[in-house]
Amino acid sequence: MVLEVDDNPLVTPPPEIISGGRSAILAFLASQAQGSERQWTSKVLLVGQGRAGKTSLLKALRGEPFDLGENSTHGLEVSRLRLRHPMPPTPNSDITMDLTTWDFGGQDIYHATHQFFLTDRSLFLLLWDAQVGWEESKLYYWLDLIKARAPQAPVILVATHLDPRPADLPLSSIQAAYPGMIVASMSADSASGLGIDAVRERIAIEAARLPLMGVRWPRDWLKAADAVRARSERYVTPSQLYGFMAENAVTDPLQQAVLASALHSLGDILMYSDDEELKDLVVLHPQWLTSYISRVLDARQVRENDGVFTPDHRRALWADLDVALHQHFISMMERFDLSYRTTDRHSSLVVELLPWEPPAYAREWESARRRHRRLIRLRYRLNTVPPGIPTWFIAREHRFTTGLHWRSGALLRDHDATHLGLVTVDRHTMTAEIATCGPYPHDFFAVLKNGFEQTLRRYPGLDVVRLVPCPGIVQGRPCPHEFPHDQLLHRLSLPQPREVVECPVHLEDLDVRTLLLGTGTSAPDRMTELAFSLQQRVSDLSSAMEGRLAGIESRSNDILDELREARVQQAAIAADQQRTFLASLRQRNSQESAICPSIISVAKMPRRRMLGVLPGRVLRLRLYCEAPGAWHRMPAAEGYEVRVTSEVESMLLSHAERVLKVLRYAVPLVGPVLGVAAADLGEMLKDDLELMKAVLDTVPGAGPSVLRGPDGSELRMSTQIRGDRHADHRALYTLLKELDPEERWAGLDKVTTPEGETYWLCKDHSLPYRRALGTPLPDAFLLPGQQIAGRRVPPGLTT
Repeated sequence: MVLEVDDNPLVTPPPEIISGGRSAILAFLASQAQGSERQWTSKVLLVGQGRAGKTSLLKALRGEPFDLGENSTHGLEVSRLRLRHPMPPTPNSDITMDLTTWDFGGQDIYHATHQFFLTDRSLFLLLWDAQVGWEESKLYYWLDLIKARAPQAPVILVATHLDPRPADLPLSSIQAAYPGMIVASMSADSASGLGIDAVRERIAIEAARLPLMGVRWPRDWLKAADAVRARSERYVTPSQLYGFMAENAVTDPLQQAVLASALHSLGDILMYSDDEELKDLVVLHPQWLTSYISRVLDARQVRENDGVFTPDHRRALWADLDVALHQHFISMMERFDLSYRTTDRHSSLVVELLPWEPPAYAREWESARRRHRRLIRLRYRLNTVPPGIPTWFIAREHRFTTGLHWRSGALLRDHDATHLGLVTVDRHTMTAEIATCGPYPHDFFAVLKNGFEQTLRRYPGLDVVRLVPCPGIVQGRPCPHEFPHDQLLHRLSLPQPREVVECPVHLEDLDVRTLLLGTGTSAPDRMTELAFSLQQRVSDLSSAMEGRLAGIESRSNDILDELREARVQQAAIAADQQRTFLASLRQRNSQESAICPSIISVAKMPRRRMLGVLPGRVLRLRLYCEAPGAWHRMPAAEGYEVRVTSEVESMLLSHAERVLKVLRYAVPLVGPVLGVAAADLGEMLKDDLELMKAVLDTVPGAGPSVLRGPDGSELRMSTQIRGDRHADHRALYTLLKELDPEERWAGLDKVTTPEGETYWLCKDHSLPYRRALGTPLPDAFLLPGQQIAGRRVPPGLTT
């Protein structure tokens, strides 16, 4: 059964349920069939510059007295506002809407943390101070931010601090710039009460129009959700959370998990079941957590330490927080891409507190550019530079850090120590740029580009134009022209591709494919040619080194340098090949398509009697670690034996043939993996290639398994996966599931990288992506109720 729910305009099931997939939808509908009620709740988000009067307005709306000395909000405050429904669905019905109000601190330093709570299906109140004016109140900045993060949300502009200067702004121009967003512009003074009633009435009208107001939810789920929201504890364990639900008639484990996920999506709780360091604790009141994070962001001592948050800072700033929770809060900051652990694992770098002034990175970058002369650049023009750009990216890609980073950029280095990457953001021109250089910078560029695109996707309404800078030189300076990336792609997609484009500045013709090189998906045929060419070059240089003449040391050094560079290129091309192959295989949806490992070797088994029966042809399958550039067999696994049928043969050998075309260019590993020497892994790879070739050569109608190179060969056979191959991938999962019902997959772990790609990796290759894989927390970091070696930490923690 296929259940298509993408882009469905219906409001039930609500998006929080749909995002959980088919099982979540079915659980919701099954529970709803037992009885449902309409839910009259939604969110009202108050944003604007600091001291705009957000907290005072909320108090006035609730009828609370005005406080002239009201403190400025640090982080966020969550409270409630109950209003009568102005347009009840049935006449004479009395419905009260229960609105959750989120009062966000307006100081710039908090904006990066706020973005995770700014969501569509909410009503925004954007406050501005009439005494400083709409420009100083940064109305365009805030509207850009709302549009980027929650493009479908309605916005009410509210002018505050009315006396003595009246509110004045070019409303028609602002509405034209943000069509459909601004539903009203109003004025209110919390001190005098002027305009408060009118604002309250307008909030009620707009809240009643929100798409999820009055949506039907399962009755038991609503009861359980209200019980969770009413809990006074600041945090609980998952089992305690599910216990609260069970007390309110939600006892099915699947329904409990779906409801918990929905509460997380709504911002009511914070729960990360898929995170090794966060899965054991559920935060019931997010504002409690953000208040402690705000202390770090506000800390002068951390800022003066160039953003490094040390254990001494932690003890001082979180003195009233039990030490057992320190590690959890640090992990939560990492989850939000606000910080990352430094090399000593005891301190963290808070990226929002990095200095604005760049360090001295130019010499290293320019030296690498001159040395390698291969450069890939892609520029992004944005309608605004929202919070977290590029600091979230810097935190996300910290495994490539060189230690040279600042608030608007970073110099990064690939793990091969040869390729460099540079990301910069210019807030004045509202542009960002990614560049990589090295012997073969395409693969490192693809990783960084995917990471940056993943960061931009947090702002679904952000206007982004991708540009390729012209590589030409005009009067000794870089050419200022930029080619629209989509137009270059379009030129190549025409029935008769236009492969040359003229630069309108220096009037020279440029090759379109060269301009696009590295900025899009690399052509599999081209990568195969490069891989074959480099394989031959490495072989020739290795032979030259072995046969070098004694006494010609300078020539030997030259050959050795060439060989080193060729091997770096070879490794980068192999990584690019393997990454592209897996991306193509899983092009529909990385998470759902990666349901099982995809890289296998196939070998023919000798015919032998099984229970007295000669079974016919039997194949042995072995699973491979999918780390791009480091594919290798899982050495300790015996593999799976499968009896060949016509269906299995068609699917399995077709898949194996495509894998072989990439696997044959895998490069030897430089170090041991899982305790097995690199040389031994190399021999395993060599054996597997020969055995796969032998199997494919015996299959009638199978294509030749040897790619013979440019001199008249099959080299141009594509490794690109066509759409019909996805059925083969599902069939592969069905087969492997039969062979391995418990889905042990030879010890491979499913890992989603910071760039959003999903791979099945061995323990060693998954380590860079996991913060503390399989490592128990020290005693000081145990949570309530956790045990180590039979010892239990007393649960007397401050909550």
